[in-house]
Amino acid sequence: MANHPGGPTGPAPTTAPPARGSDPRANQAPNPSGKRALVGAATALRGQVSAREDLWIDGQVEGEVQALEHQVTIGPGGRVRAEVKARSVVIEGELHGNVVASQTVTLRTGGRVTGDIRAPRVALEEGCQFQGHVDMDGSQTTAEPATAPPESPVAAESAEPPAAPALVGEGSG
Repeated sequence: MANHPGGPTGPAPTTAPPARGSDPRANQAPNPSGKRALVGAATALRGQVSAREDLWIDGQVEGEVQALEHQVTIGPGGRVRAEVKARSVVIEGELHGNVVASQTVTLRTGGRVTGDIRAPRVALEEGCQFQGHVDMDGSQTTAEPATAPPESPVAAESAEPPAAPALVGEGSG
């Protein structure tokens, strides 16, 4: 006898919902075109990646990533060694390189960045790891990386931990 849902062998098997960040469609801002490209967990790319749609990276990328009018998401399994330039960037995995976004950069819990971030809005969730500089000068709207970020004396003076679990900032502009 065939094993079918609800048949004599028992109820249909159930599946747990995917973990946060495991589905490229989850945790993203609405994409009007509905298009997105996926670099899967078993994929490794080297060179320049240029996307004209949202890009989700769960594999390995080395070089340069550009999606100037779209969102780049580095999923929990993503390992990126690249300069990333996009409208917005979400990091749940690991990034070694600079990030330039025209709107926002979000470093999620468990995400790790070693490099500089330049965007008018930056959000660092509790439990993320970040080593580098942040430039939130809203007057710079191009997607070119900063050549030499200025030293920030404010960071050394701030000895108290943040009151909220997440840090969100907005540059002037």
